[in-house]
Amino acid sequence: MKTPRFLPWVLGFNLACVVTSTQAEEAVLKKATFCHGLKEDQSPKDTAEFFRNDETVYLSIELKGRPKTGIVAAKFLFRDDVLADAQVDVATVNEGVIFSFGQNTFVGFNVTHKEPLPVGDCYTADVTFNDQPLGRFPFKVAPPKDAIPSKVLRVTMAKDADEDQRAVDETREFAGTEKAVLVGVGNLGLSSWLEASWKVGGQVDEAGTRSFTMKENKNDVPFSFSFVPAGGWPAGTHEVSLVLDGQEVANEKFTVKVGAHMAGKTKLVLDSSRLFRDDGNGEEGKEVKAFSADDTVLHARWNLKEKALAKGVQFVWVLVEAEGEKEQVIATADIEPAVSDQITSSLTTKKGLPVGRYRID
Repeated sequence: MKTPRFLPWVLGFNLACVVTSTQAEEAVLKKATFCHGLKEDQSPKDTAEFFRNDETVYLSIELKGRPKTGIVAAKFLFRDDVLADAQVDVATVNEGVIFSFGQNTFVGFNVTHKEPLPVGDCYTADVTFNDQPLGRFPFKVAPPKDAIPSKVLRVTMAKDADEDQRAVDETREFAGTEKAVLVGVGNLGLSSWLEASWKVGGQVDEAGTRSFTMKENKNDVPFSFSFVPAGGWPAGTHEVSLVLDGQEVANEKFTVKVGAHMAGKTKLVLDSSRLFRDDGNGEEGKEVKAFSADDTVLHARWNLKEKALAKGVQFVWVLVEAEGEKEQVIATADIEPAVSDQITSSLTTKKGLPVGRYRID
């Protein structure tokens, strides 16, 4: 599950496929059918209008003709996030059970998962033959049978939310350093999910995306989402989008008349860099010009000429030259967005690094 866009569920997926192989020169899609099972010949059994969130997803692809070779691939997605994918050569017996019958070819896929799927109609299966698209096929995951219908009843913007998730000081105007709070009430069924994402100057700030999933049926559920970007809000109009089970149900705009001083200031101008041994507690200790092979925790710091919003910064620790070793990346680390006049990174090893030359990009 790319960052990838935000995906609030950690799921385990297995994608199985079986092919009924045949023998024509080329294949053209005849039909794609979601179903609750597959027959022995991989044709659909019990066509599905939707799947419950704890059910296995089955897809039967019927191709015209009987190709001797060809790669059929399927990629199952939740929004833009890949849940599972697989491919199979219709001529390779080791990829599945091979049947010859009729004039067409059936390819069967099934997706199993350890945890319940998020509900919603924001799923698709992309299917290709020899890297040529056969189609994108949508499917829906329905709530459990005993779930009540979900509906957002009302939303508003406020300075804060109290301990009961009720709005405090409703407003649509915020200072550059204030958090903006979206507050609402809804009837929410079992397994429904709410997600809020924030656009800063028209661009989604992934750091603000948050969600929750219902573990029970409940009416009149109060909820709130809050956010302030690293460095604060720039002056202008911003917005927050509220999504219920994959469908946008609210889009609230608000304004910031006077932006935060550091908002959007992302140019990093390096002044100096320093290396430190560990102090035994995971913090910077004695400054050094070089580390020894006995150092198991290494710290590095870069001082900036002025404070700036450090966002999207990644450190790459690289072994340049060491006995018996080729140049290679040892570790990478992404830093959390923050306004500061310095950026830091540390590397922890089990036995220290071998004698040699290293660099940090």
